[in-house]
Amino acid sequence: MLDSVPIVMGYVPACITFGLVGKSLSLGNWEVFLLSALVYAGASQFIGAKLLAAGTLAPIILLLTLIINLRYGFISTSFSQRINRQSGLWSKAMVGFGLTEEVYAISMISRRNGERKEKLSTAYLLGLELPPYAVTLLSTWTGIILAQYIPEHILPALNTSLYALLIALIVPQLRGSKRSIVICISAAASSWLLEPYLGASTVLVSMMIGAWAGGRTSLKKTNGREAA
Repeated sequence: MLDSVPIVMGYVPACITFGLVGKSLSLGNWEVFLLSALVYAGASQFIGAKLLAAGTLAPIILLLTLIINLRYGFISTSFSQRINRQSGLWSKAMVGFGLTEEVYAISMISRRNGERKEKLSTAYLLGLELPPYAVTLLSTWTGIILAQYIPEHILPALNTSLYALLIALIVPQLRGSKRSIVICISAAASSWLLEPYLGASTVLVSMMIGAWAGGRTSLKKTNGREAA
């Protein structure tokens, strides 16, 4: 739960913003809240809310959400190597539902996890995932309630802390790692260049390009350890 604190701090303003944006699109309170509670996937919630408000057919909303969230296939494949394979089906289902980019990053870079060098337990993962999810629900409802008081033109400013959180998670991993730098730059550059042409599919394609570029970057031995 201590490891989840940075995630919680980033989710509060982002989810309040989602509640505000959902209400600004004239959606019902429960429509906004359930998008946050059941989808629980950041960008997909905002896109789903806009499509729902525009009267888009449900199959199209589901298809676009699926495309956007295909990145979790890559994340889950890597994440599965760190979890305890002896966990039951329901435990894996709960952990899988709560898996976000931020949870993945924290579980991978946590100093305590690195020192233990053992599989991540279900108890640890639920302790990491449940506080952000609970805060997501509470903050979304707070945004719904505050929608009638906060001017719409200042909503983008509330998302700043989420970007700061993501940057804070990435930057420490770039120091002294040539491979990490190559992955980050290639993925970011391809995302910027391809977004006008690929739209929602850009995230998935950029991840593939970043993975390919990282795989092409050689590792050198330094003091008996592998370093980029």
